[in-house]
Amino acid sequence: MTIFNVAVWGLGSHARKRILPTLFSMKQVRVIGVCSRNSEIVKESSIKWNCHAWTQPDDMLKNSEVDIVYISTPIGVHFSMSKKALNAGKHVWCEKPLTCNLKETQFLISLAEKKNKMITESFMYLYHSQFQRIKKFVDESEKLHSIICRFGIPSLDNPGFRNDSKLCGGAFWDVACYPISAVTSLFKDQTVKVLFSEVTRQENSLLDSGGRVLLRFSKGVSAYLEWGVGVAYKNEIDLWAENSSFFTDKIFSKPVDFVPNYYEKDLNGNLSIKNGQKCEQFLEMFSVFIGMLNNENEKILERKVILKRAQLMDDILSFKI
Repeated sequence: MTIFNVAVWGLGSHARKRILPTLFSMKQVRVIGVCSRNSEIVKESSIKWNCHAWTQPDDMLKNSEVDIVYISTPIGVHFSMSKKALNAGKHVWCEKPLTCNLKETQFLISLAEKKNKMITESFMYLYHSQFQRIKKFVDESEKLHSIICRFGIPSLDNPGFRNDSKLCGGAFWDVACYPISAVTSLFKDQTVKVLFSEVTRQENSLLDSGGRVLLRFSKGVSAYLEWGVGVAYKNEIDLWAENSSFFTDKIFSKPVDFVPNYYEKDLNGNLSIKNGQKCEQFLEMFSVFIGMLNNENEKILERKVILKRAQLMDDILSFKI
């Protein structure tokens, strides 16, 4: 069995609580090192995981043992970091979204192709059994009518980069990317048109706080997506087909021990409730990523999916009535 060496670039709480423990638990990868400007956190993490400690990214990227760089940093620096990693001959696994600029995403995809390296976006929920159940309903429905998907979170006590427009803060890049990625993943082979889009901002603020969009996919399905920051928590999807409907919540962020519930109604509105299964979505995601490393077709497909998401997000932002 081939073992791939992963270096984690960025050591925020998310990387330390979810990414590093998951990677360390896997047999197919080895956490070879961590990198951050914060020397104390680097030292603490390297001791805990028994790996290299880097405070200078160039030292990490020059290390020939590093196969993959996992980028866990603010969105606004993903582009420059991914570019450096690819040019250093490393595969790139990046937190979502890859960039907040369509041209930058296109550049990175082209660079990954040129360097023959893997590049991904870490939308972990796509690999949870809950999302697979959603996809099963979509695939098996004789005629899907519409989808409503909402993701909103209360204001954070420590928003960090999310309050910095220079680092691509705001609701659109941090929150809207989830429902947008959900519908593009459910309809990978269809084209999509933006029928209406609205991105809202609080008065005297450079940051967007929410928005909504109405989409139409090429086979007739309409999708209404809504997102926000500073609102009551909502994290759900509702699907309406010709002969049934389906609802489930907490589809995006969720705790490790989460057990989903599926609410399905038949043609006459009779409700049945079924329990799903526990699933460590980060573990499932990384297992798929590892499988991609030696599969050129899967690498190409992932690049296409990334580009489709980036194009749709650009279309939503540029929409004019």
